[in-house]
Amino acid sequence: MQHFIFVLSILVGLISGLVAVILKNSTHAIQEWIRSERFEDYYQLYYFAFPLVGILLTVALVRTFKLRTGEGIPSAIEAISRHGGIIPRSQIYTSFLTSVVTVGFGGSVGLEGPAVGTGSAIGSNLARWLRLGFKQRILLIACATAGAIASIFGAPVAAIIFTLELFSIDLTLSSLVPLLLASATGALTGLMMSDGSKLFYAEGIEDFDPVNLPYYLLLGVACALVSLYFKRVFALSGRLVMRWNNRWAKAITGGVLLGALIFVMPPLYGEGFSTIQAALRGDDWSILSQNWLGVEADNLFWGIGLLIGLLLLKVTAASLTIHAGGIGGMFAPTLFMGSILGLIFVRALELAGINDLPAVHFVLIAMAGLMAGTMHAPLTAIFMISEIGGGYPLILPLMMTSALAFFLTRSWDPNSIYTEYLSQRGRQWTQSKDKAVLTLLDMEDAMERDIESVEPDTALYLCQATLARCHRNLIAVTEDGRMVGYLTWEDIWRAQREDHHEEVTAKDAMKSAPARIQYNDPMEHVLSQMEKTGMWYLPVYQDNKWLGLVSKTKLFEAYRKQVQDLSHES
Repeated sequence: MQHFIFVLSILVGLISGLVAVILKNSTHAIQEWIRSERFEDYYQLYYFAFPLVGILLTVALVRTFKLRTGEGIPSAIEAISRHGGIIPRSQIYTSFLTSVVTVGFGGSVGLEGPAVGTGSAIGSNLARWLRLGFKQRILLIACATAGAIASIFGAPVAAIIFTLELFSIDLTLSSLVPLLLASATGALTGLMMSDGSKLFYAEGIEDFDPVNLPYYLLLGVACALVSLYFKRVFALSGRLVMRWNNRWAKAITGGVLLGALIFVMPPLYGEGFSTIQAALRGDDWSILSQNWLGVEADNLFWGIGLLIGLLLLKVTAASLTIHAGGIGGMFAPTLFMGSILGLIFVRALELAGINDLPAVHFVLIAMAGLMAGTMHAPLTAIFMISEIGGGYPLILPLMMTSALAFFLTRSWDPNSIYTEYLSQRGRQWTQSKDKAVLTLLDMEDAMERDIESVEPDTALYLCQATLARCHRNLIAVTEDGRMVGYLTWEDIWRAQREDHHEEVTAKDAMKSAPARIQYNDPMEHVLSQMEKTGMWYLPVYQDNKWLGLVSKTKLFEAYRKQVQDLSHES
């Protein structure tokens, strides 16, 4: 069986690598067509119009073919944490088609997320077709992720580490070898099917000078602050655009705003890897010379101002692209913002009279710091920048800046850009195995619906007869579709021992439920409420309607069964 998994991991790595290459080439073909001579006379206009066209076409595709869309990496995380690694077949082509249109026409996002989404869907459905178990499905999804990232960035080691950090895969020989094979295959596929050029490369990297350590640590703090800004603005932009109930109104509003931002700041157009390359060269002029604000880019003070504006607006442009209906990933925007932050940092030090600092060092390290802060993947950041940018001589400042940015950001906000939305819905896959198993459980796994109930004014002897008939240790007291309390044998015996002058009813003897559970509450919250209240049963509601009781006994049984399923090797 293990050798069969090794063969499958190579196959999945090959397929996900091919998907990434075709996705990248198709997108770049559209961008080259837009930049061709036929649109040369409308150079300024297409910066405004084409991003809107891309979003509208994406929405039209989704509406016409009833596609299920979603950002690739969070979708893969949710599939693992909530659906047992099962991804719909439609995801195989959905992310591919929509992201090509979105990014090809200038959407300010990346292609790595859709590549991961498509590859993950292929891995999941291949595992289902072969009737493999849960652990094998998750492993093939991880292999597809590693293959796609390795193919796009040409960084196989970073791709493996990203997968381990993202999905919390157990680092054992049975999981590491397939990841190595898939990542190497994906990287080789990308290399063989490309023209040999890298997304970006760095020149003039020198050895680490310990004298500059305080600046690198200060840069780590700046990366943490910008990471928080990234996540806050992304969430805020989503809330603003989501106010439009009509998806066409949402697409037009978001697309027009996106077009306006790109018209003012053309480097916001598309993925922005050419801008990253210019930042690595320290070439501020080529980045800012196209601004339509009439500001001189060769002035250091105004140049810093324009770079800050570009940094702040990039996350807005990426958020508008996603929330207006476009499909893309947040990996490329993170690298973009990191490169601009590093350039701002160097120019600000120059303005303060601190010269002769190697700009390429700070650009590379800021890219790593921002990845560590926004994605909560510090190891990925270190090895990604080292592999892509050739920054191995900077391994020490990369480690220190990434660790500091990760520590500060994680202390202020425990969720990454990928898990923020899932965490709010209780769907985050965590490194805690107990919590991870709980996220796989549904309310139906732990709920009892066939609970006998009585009215509050029911006589105590009738309550006793009902409790004896149902063969349970409690019955519910309900009124107008709501559970107002519960009765146990202990409650009935206590009421019988007391001296009552009037007939005792259920209302007199019952206990009120100390907490209410909503049907969509995560199991971790349910278990926490049971531990806090000391109750073995809690009422479950949906839209103010009582559905039944969640049982600690059933919850533990479902938990034990899930652990057995996870431990089972098909």
